[in-house]
Amino acid sequence: MSTPAAEALVEEQTDPKNSAVLPFWRRALAFGTGLGIAIGERNLEAAIVRARPSGATLIATTTILDFRTRPAAEWGAELTRFVASAGETRLAATVLLPRTEVIVRSMSLPGVADKDVVNAIELQIDTLHPWFDAGGRDVEVAWGWSRVGHGALRGEVMIGLARKEMLGAYETLFEEAGIPMAAATFSPAVIHSALRIWSEAPASLLCFTTDESGRTEIYGESESRAVFSAEFSVPRERALALARAELRIPADHPAKPILEALPATTGAPLSGTSFSSGALAYAAAISGSTTLVANFANLLPPERRASHDRVQYMLPASLGILAALALLTVFAIFPALEQRRYRGDLEREARRLEPAAARAQAIERKIDESRKRTALLDEVRRRPQDDLEVLSELTRLLPPPVWTNAIEIFPDSVVISGEADQAAPLLKVLDSSPMFQNSEFALALTRNAQTEQFRIKTMRRGRAGRTTP
Repeated sequence: MSTPAAEALVEEQTDPKNSAVLPFWRRALAFGTGLGIAIGERNLEAAIVRARPSGATLIATTTILDFRTRPAAEWGAELTRFVASAGETRLAATVLLPRTEVIVRSMSLPGVADKDVVNAIELQIDTLHPWFDAGGRDVEVAWGWSRVGHGALRGEVMIGLARKEMLGAYETLFEEAGIPMAAATFSPAVIHSALRIWSEAPASLLCFTTDESGRTEIYGESESRAVFSAEFSVPRERALALARAELRIPADHPAKPILEALPATTGAPLSGTSFSSGALAYAAAISGSTTLVANFANLLPPERRASHDRVQYMLPASLGILAALALLTVFAIFPALEQRRYRGDLEREARRLEPAAARAQAIERKIDESRKRTALLDEVRRRPQDDLEVLSELTRLLPPPVWTNAIEIFPDSVVISGEADQAAPLLKVLDSSPMFQNSEFALALTRNAQTEQFRIKTMRRGRAGRTTP
């Protein structure tokens, strides 16, 4: 059953999108069929989507009324008939938990690899939710994450948290209904994923949906905020104003229903439901149908995730493998063979030139050694004259009764040992010479009869850093 409003809205949705379509090789893995189920306060919205590299086709939609008051087997049989009427035998559902029962957080983890994200989140998981039991202890939570940042916000992740007790209750309910669950997720996760399967991510986006109780859910993206998602009980325009402030976008930035922002579809209209409520089931079905490329948070542990039969995809997969092998041959094997031949030519030329290169290196080493020997000889030749000048200057500076026992002359310093009536003034005397600086006692002064024994080390000016040859 379809409504005129729903048919009109599907026509609106087929308008061209502003974002650029991705290259075919990026869309090649968008292949599959998905069943999306959005859990409402009273009803279940369901949609079946068939995904191909060219886009998504909406196969069928339905609404399960008052599922909470009916036996699970009853409405489960209704859903099973719905799936069978669409030509599918058994599909595992991507289930959207009620937005009011999921907390959505953003966390910045720049530079953290995917394999380390789980550990990074687990360290802070108790700070991400406000739930406590009657004893004041943290309740057990189920959570999932997906990357959402790009550009300046690269490193941002979106985290969804729900009570394990609540998630277990829904798992049991769907098991009783005979509907296998491939994923338990939340609306902003599948919207963010669906927007990026066939086209580039939008620079900024603001969209909304209204549930059966009149609450407005807002989803948005901007250059300042990787993802914004919230549910409001205030009037829609007030909710959109608050969202624009959070996203830091102009007050006149347009907002549109979520279905208009999602990838365009062909096929059956959203039968038996309003435009906004069916949009979330459609987004879930898109993400569930493209599991090889879709990236969305899944709160179900891997061991509890169901999958449906993929035998129908064996032929397309085989053709895809053959095409990949052909591309591999053209773009990988042939260039590798050419590169190997080129590398062999280079190695042969290198071996031919190796003796000449070795001779050149040997000559260079000999030249370098000769330069070092020449410099050493020049230094040795200069030493005697410099040392005589040092002795002459010390003779002038240290007249009797100063007595020197030993004078040790080094390239950068001089060590003087001797006796004097008063040794302390000798430091100032030595520093007054243009040849010496930074004079200091190498040992403590000792008094012997009427003289002081000293050992002074003074630095030679302009000789710092030189070493004994």
